[in-house]
Amino acid sequence: MIEEALPDIPRLWTALSEWGACLLYVLATWRPQDSRRRGVVVMAAALPLLCGYQEVIGRLPISLWLFGMLGAVAAMWVILHLALSGSLRRSTYLVVRAFVAAELVASLEWQLELFLIGDHAGTPPASLSVIVVDGVVLGGVYLLERSRFRSDVVPTVATVAGAAAIAAITFAMSNLSFLSTATPFSGRLGAEVFYIRTLVDLCGFIILYAQREVDLQNRATFELATSEALLHSQYEQYLTSKRAIDIVNRKYHDLRHMIASVRAEPDPAVRLERLSDLEESVRPYEVFLRTGNPVLDVILTDREQACLDSEVSMTVIADGAALGFVAAADLATMVGTALDNALESVARIDDQADRWIRFDVRARRGFVLMELENPVAAAPVVAAAGDTPLTPKKDAAIHSFGLSAVRAAAEAYGGQVTAGESPQRTFILRVLLPIPAQTPGRDRR
Repeated sequence: MIEEALPDIPRLWTALSEWGACLLYVLATWRPQDSRRRGVVVMAAALPLLCGYQEVIGRLPISLWLFGMLGAVAAMWVILHLALSGSLRRSTYLVVRAFVAAELVASLEWQLELFLIGDHAGTPPASLSVIVVDGVVLGGVYLLERSRFRSDVVPTVATVAGAAAIAAITFAMSNLSFLSTATPFSGRLGAEVFYIRTLVDLCGFIILYAQREVDLQNRATFELATSEALLHSQYEQYLTSKRAIDIVNRKYHDLRHMIASVRAEPDPAVRLERLSDLEESVRPYEVFLRTGNPVLDVILTDREQACLDSEVSMTVIADGAALGFVAAADLATMVGTALDNALESVARIDDQADRWIRFDVRARRGFVLMELENPVAAAPVVAAAGDTPLTPKKDAAIHSFGLSAVRAAAEAYGGQVTAGESPQRTFILRVLLPIPAQTPGRDRR
């Protein structure tokens, strides 16, 4: 039992804090595409509705108190969802933060009101205290949150679940003393109970703020890795183009001399022999990989030339026609990235016998399986089930992103990617794609 029990927060005060918290997150997460008129109408209608709802549940038995609070959370969710017209997940994430902020503001305001005006707390003149304290605290929270929500809020399921768990624990711990004083975490004095509630609500808000900070940092890290991977890809493309230009220039110079020598040769037999040599010299540069998929032909031919330059043998058995439903950009991501990683790994092997790459594409029972295998170069590749394999390279972020990009491209077609080390010390990457009944109309196609 609570000794020296003090009156709890008036229901009207609670409604004002909940409405203020909703308004705070509407303003903090406002987007240009949100309807300003609808937002104003929703927020104007929400204030009397919340006040009326709190007055009604305030008359219910204490045994229904928890259900009343759940109803208040649901009302706040509806307000945010209608005012911001976002996704269900986004609205859920915002209402969790708004509810904890409302609890903190209401508890802090009531504690200050009791301390400053004592017996006059909860009377109509005390509403000025509510306006001032709620306005100052919520304004401070707005300044903190606005900078954290400049980009659009796209929370993951794990983020929403984590935020909901934090809010639930905060609410339970902050109100534990009102439910029972027979626990090690309950206060027994009126002022002590209010202090514990305010302190726990403050901790809950800080934890939610820290969670948002971690999410933003993870997002920034991913975007940085994406940018670095794109720059790396562009650099590789530059090297490929430079190599092709160098080959053309070198061959052009050789051909000029060979053609001149053929013209100057009076003997028809020798001339014919030199023409044969000329034809033989350019044969390696014709497109000799024909898989039934023009895009795959270009990718494999380019990588084949890179393998020749690096003294790496590449074996290809590919039914390219089976990949006809895959967009060119996605096929370049899956095949080109995988081959680049394999070539870079194999090129570090000193033993010529182990410098090889095997690439296989086959269709069977409604699926296309792409399989890439190469010997493991140095440090073993560590893979956990469902995770991106680690890389022994220094720029791990880029190469981890490469495999992540392969996985993302495969998942866009409902496919799966598995990768790992075989007992024969080879690295095997498998991409399994379901063959659609009809060719999908991908935007990137």
